[in-house]
Amino acid sequence: MLDFRKMLPEWSAGLVRDSSGDRGGRKRGGGNNPSSIELSTPDSESIREQPNSPPPVWKPIWLTGWHTGVLACATSVIVVLFINVSLTIYAATNPEYKMERGIGTLYSGSCDKSRTIGLWLHLGINALSTLLLSGSNYTQQCLAAPTRSEIDAAHARRRWMDIGVPSIRNLFKIKVERTFLWIAIGITSIPLHLLYNSAVYTSLSANEFFVIMVTRNHFEPGTYTNTSSLKLHELQEASRNATTGKEYGDIGYQTDSHDIQLLNSMLEGQNTGAQSYDDLTPSQCTTLYNKDFVSSHRNLFLISNYTEDVTHENALLRIDFVNHDEISPSRWMCSDSPQKSYRCNPNELTSRVASGHPWLVAPMIMAMPSDAAEISGCKSERVVEKCKVQFSLGIMIAVICCNLVKACCMVMAVVRFREPTLVTLGDAIDSFLRIPDRTTTGICFADRQFIKKVWRYGLQARPRLWRQEGVQRWWRSVSKTRWITCNFFCIIAITIAGVLLGYGMFHDRQYSTILTRWQKRWASGFGNANSVSLVTMPVGNITQAIFLANLPQTILSFLYLSYNSLFTCMLAGHEWSLFGHHYRTLRVTSPRPGQRSTYWLQIPYTYGIPLMTLSGLLHWLTSQSIFLARVDIWEPFGREVSRTISTVGYSCIATIFALSLGVLALMTAIGMGYKPFAAEITTVGSCSAAISAACHASEADLEGIVGKKVRWGGVGCVPSIRVKHLTFSSEEGVRKPEFDWAYAGVRREKG
Repeated sequence: MLDFRKMLPEWSAGLVRDSSGDRGGRKRGGGNNPSSIELSTPDSESIREQPNSPPPVWKPIWLTGWHTGVLACATSVIVVLFINVSLTIYAATNPEYKMERGIGTLYSGSCDKSRTIGLWLHLGINALSTLLLSGSNYTQQCLAAPTRSEIDAAHARRRWMDIGVPSIRNLFKIKVERTFLWIAIGITSIPLHLLYNSAVYTSLSANEFFVIMVTRNHFEPGTYTNTSSLKLHELQEASRNATTGKEYGDIGYQTDSHDIQLLNSMLEGQNTGAQSYDDLTPSQCTTLYNKDFVSSHRNLFLISNYTEDVTHENALLRIDFVNHDEISPSRWMCSDSPQKSYRCNPNELTSRVASGHPWLVAPMIMAMPSDAAEISGCKSERVVEKCKVQFSLGIMIAVICCNLVKACCMVMAVVRFREPTLVTLGDAIDSFLRIPDRTTTGICFADRQFIKKVWRYGLQARPRLWRQEGVQRWWRSVSKTRWITCNFFCIIAITIAGVLLGYGMFHDRQYSTILTRWQKRWASGFGNANSVSLVTMPVGNITQAIFLANLPQTILSFLYLSYNSLFTCMLAGHEWSLFGHHYRTLRVTSPRPGQRSTYWLQIPYTYGIPLMTLSGLLHWLTSQSIFLARVDIWEPFGREVSRTISTVGYSCIATIFALSLGVLALMTAIGMGYKPFAAEITTVGSCSAAISAACHASEADLEGIVGKKVRWGGVGCVPSIRVKHLTFSSEEGVRKPEFDWAYAGVRREKG
């Protein structure tokens, strides 16, 4: 048996510490002689078990105690690792996915289908991420749980440890190897949440295009069109030969695109029946082109009712080039039109044209505005969409490495650590009842404040009056530090999200009316980029955009862990209060006969599953609220990508849902804090010293209490001092504490 007497500080003058020996005799130390305090180790616990108890049945280490839960977590993490590795290898080696410079294309084609695929893939990613986060949290709580010997060593120095809740305090008092594994599991969560959601992303496509306004007889045979009389600088620049560099119309120009030849013939009023051009009504035309990123169509001819000018003999009235350089690129539909009298915007114009109003556009002949002409029809070039669902091999390798480290740490936790730890309240109660803690002798009820102000300094415990009366609430079982930390950071996160949402909505307000704004938000959906919802701040490259887009994921993971610990503390307090309400079987990780086992730590599945669902849903909504936006802009003839937009996009409607869910979660936690405890009982929280003080059973009940249902309350008087005593007991007649009555603990001293 280890002797920690040398670890105890000398008594200060005028202060007395209790001493105790074995269960047989009593002896009080006096003067300046240090008291001998008998501490226990797991070996001593097995020696001091009841002699009549049946011999334990041997089980593999992974089927005992908290090892079963950690093994389940390790299994889930390994399954996630297998999924990540398998899908990465398959995608990287499949020639259909066209791996180029570490970027693979899982799908190319319809933009709607690309968005749907990306939506479901992100749902799957966030489900796997939630499994990793929950498994990490469970394992970290088990690793930080103290052994009895660690508690005894801490109590000998008048320090207390956390039991039954996630704890950073314990990291400085447990074995270094367990601390190292705890840190490794925690650190690997940071890159996971910074990168995982951007491992797969949707790359949209948009087409630059020409809008060419012509007379109604432009496509009739014999119509004279003087293309040289209209300034076609944009057309010449856009059709520049990729090899020779010559522009359209130069001597020796050789076209390298069928689409350029087709547009040229359309400009000359020929090839009017081209299959790639669709005939549209004005309403269809405005609806189709009233988009930030037009991907399914390209060059457009507007057919007006304007009659060919006899003087200029020209059927081409104006030409515009749309290149997505400005916010709301569909504003060309209002360009130089009389609709500006009612503050024309594309959404309002589309609505008016759909309801039967004319679409008026002012022609521009010889660079001079003329009277507005009504658009009677359109010819639109139909093209194949080029949206993509892509994945990053580099990001997936980083995710797999972090996933592998987590799996190895969890397996090591199962294999390496065989010493029993006090993971649940039942573990602590069972241990302190069988082997009482001598440092809390003489104290039968205590809360954190008493431990900090009295026990912490080694002052002698005296009989105290029970002053608790009325309903006690769940929030009392949570320390002020946890309440302040969780609520402060949650409120800060909600406030920042609200400010960003307000900025985004204000940004939208500049370009549309109230009705069309909400229509556009609903139509854009979750995680879809448009020209208005792109962050305008400079983003150097795609890596910076990825980190910026996923930074909220890491913050959200921290908030979830803080939120989870809040519920853990409240539910621990609720479980503790039930012992003051009725007789209960101890819920322990390594049950003896008469005790029940547990596969959850402190949060029952009725709370744990909703919390996991909340975490996964919030992570997904956040990934759709702020996300990596990548758009390939194709030149008007579809030969090459003229430029690529890589930045961060946001979705106001997704942010509204995420913000609402976050506020609901915070209000739920506050509401849960007002639930009453089952009985009047001291709120020990997770404080090991306060739990120990409540577990000094009377000598008559000490041997027979193990393996039976117990209740905490008044058990009679202490013979030596004739004061009532509060403790756990399996005997009938346990009463709740009486207000204004004095209670004291049981003293056992070597004699």
